[in-house]
Amino acid sequence: MKNYWIIGDIHGEIKLLDRLLEQILSYHPDQLVFLGDYIDRGPNSKEVVDRIMGLEVPKVCLMGNHEWMMLNALENSGFGYNPMELWYMNGAEATLQSFGSSGFFSFQSEIETPYMEFFQNLGLSYTLLLQSELKIVATHAGISPSIPLEDHGVLKNYRDLQNYIRQGYLGQDDSFLWTRDEFFNSSPDLWKGSVVVHGHTPVLKLKRFIQANGQKHFHFIENDICLRREGPLGRLVSVDIDSGSTISGRLSGLGFFEGDPPASQLNMKSITVGYEEIFPRDLGPLSSNY
Repeated sequence: MKNYWIIGDIHGEIKLLDRLLEQILSYHPDQLVFLGDYIDRGPNSKEVVDRIMGLEVPKVCLMGNHEWMMLNALENSGFGYNPMELWYMNGAEATLQSFGSSGFFSFQSEIETPYMEFFQNLGLSYTLLLQSELKIVATHAGISPSIPLEDHGVLKNYRDLQNYIRQGYLGQDDSFLWTRDEFFNSSPDLWKGSVVVHGHTPVLKLKRFIQANGQKHFHFIENDICLRREGPLGRLVSVDIDSGSTISGRLSGLGFFEGDPPASQLNMKSITVGYEEIFPRDLGPLSSNY
């Protein structure tokens, strides 16, 4: 049985990543997809990147808004704000310390080429095509109403997105690295035929947003995972797997298990790890969710 796993925002929490990888790798996954935000806030950003770079399992590494902020700061490229200040406001100091840098400018001049290449070549979205012809679209924050879904696959890296935003006179919040309210308020018809798996918004924060706005059809599994449906019993349209690692001390991964044809039923599992506890969950056949 083939299985594919998508891993949420890590933010320098190497202990959580190692615990989660230990669980996921026991399934001998066919592919791992990382949703970005490897750095900032937590204490071990460099170690997280080292661990991911060293994995021998087939993997796809996407960009998060924190890698975006870091690259903008290093290249002094901003969108109406000071990029270095913005990065510092969002946890840069922890990353600098992890890389052994005394400050921003020493980090800028000393960061080694393999790390720069890793950050600059991070993907922006990834579509997992399964036997059921269902598309699983992985992006850091979701689908931005300002960027058509078909353009997601065209934009390959940081440079492409920078040019796209400038040419379209968009703001950073219009991108699928930053979107929040616009995505949660938008119609799933924007990504019809796909299930979007994303991070960026901690599930606890999403829960507060949904409660404040009176929206329905968001099903919360504690503060770890949120399944959004199209209507009360409608198809599954998106899954938020950001468990808020540096806030909650928990990290989640979402797995898709594909049976052998002709009975190619697709099942979902999730694993959430804390520093001491492990929470495996069988989410059932996707056909009952989709």
